[in-house]
Amino acid sequence: MADQPPYKKLERRGEEIYDEMYDSRSSHGYLSEIKECLMPRSTPPKPTDYTTRRLRARLDHIVAVHRSQFT
Repeated sequence: MADQPPYKKLERRGEEIYDEMYDSRSSHGYLSEIKECLMPRSTPPKPTDYTTRRLRARLDHIVAVHRSQFT
């Protein structure tokens, strides 16, 4: 796992935070942490366009779920 690109670790952490969001009484703060993991400002080496689109689609899904269930 040490040779994985940095975005893979961030993606995994974003999914962990998403799971934690359901176990908490308040979702406050979780969404911003997930956004930082799935769409960081810079993650060298840059993910491919496919990966960027995939991560964006996952983030859009999480935001939609958050809005429908927590707001």
